[in-house]
Amino acid sequence: MRCRRPRACALLAAGALVLAACADGSSDASQPANAAARARIEALAPAANLAHRGVGQTRPLSPLPENSLAAYRRAIALGADGLSIDVELTSDGELLVMHDSTLDRTTTCAGCVNAYTLAAAQACVLVDGHGDPTDEHPPTLAQVYAMLPSDALVDVELKVYGDDCLTPDTGADTLARTAAAEIHRLGVARRTLFSSFEEAAVLALKRADPDLYAAWLTGPAGPADIAHIAAIGLDAIHPTWSGITADTVASARAAGLQVNLWTVNGRTFLTQALAKGPTAIITDEPGVLAEILSERE
Repeated sequence: MRCRRPRACALLAAGALVLAACADGSSDASQPANAAARARIEALAPAANLAHRGVGQTRPLSPLPENSLAAYRRAIALGADGLSIDVELTSDGELLVMHDSTLDRTTTCAGCVNAYTLAAAQACVLVDGHGDPTDEHPPTLAQVYAMLPSDALVDVELKVYGDDCLTPDTGADTLARTAAAEIHRLGVARRTLFSSFEEAAVLALKRADPDLYAAWLTGPAGPADIAHIAAIGLDAIHPTWSGITADTVASARAAGLQVNLWTVNGRTFLTQALAKGPTAIITDEPGVLAEILSERE
């Protein structure tokens, strides 16, 4: 694992040597998964570099579709410590990596994701920033973890359908339980962060397994938000970066929460965000953040 805190790196490396048989390279098999994930993030101080949908949202002129394996490979090559991706349920109860409730914007298909089986959704073709078809298809979680370095962190955002697509079988509770089971099946819980804008989803995740890392995605955050998130037993808050102060970040850290900011782009804004003291930054520009972090080593 790329490591920017010498003492933390040494401890993690020593633990890894003792327990090298752990499937995801974690340092202590008896340590809860969320504690292991937290330690991985802390070792990457001043902040872990999490690439947003790979190298960012599909936008005009972008050759790489968001949430595609090609975009993930590029992000890791640029120096990302991990990814921030999105998952939702198909009609047959499987997990598809996709941001929107529908396939319209990012693929050659149309309609709600949960109107498709996994096989049918994966037959859709991801489009580039021109709207042209690519060689990429929407991946599964298993495919994402299979192509990543074994030490890469993954922030799995649980996308709960809005009213236009929601069905009784694809709500927050089912999504959270399905995602928890898949992460355990893949043996990657110790490097996985779960997050969601829906409190019901992260609470359902903690009910499924209290030892999984769970964070609440939110807009501008203040002391009341920090107190609430700490009180409901989550591991972190993921606030929008421009709406949180360094004092609030410090308060969250003092309350035992990690603070992972989204979505920060541009050298100036990334530098300003780092100055607030977060544990991770989610960015469309992992290469720029990697350069800034390397300058501080």
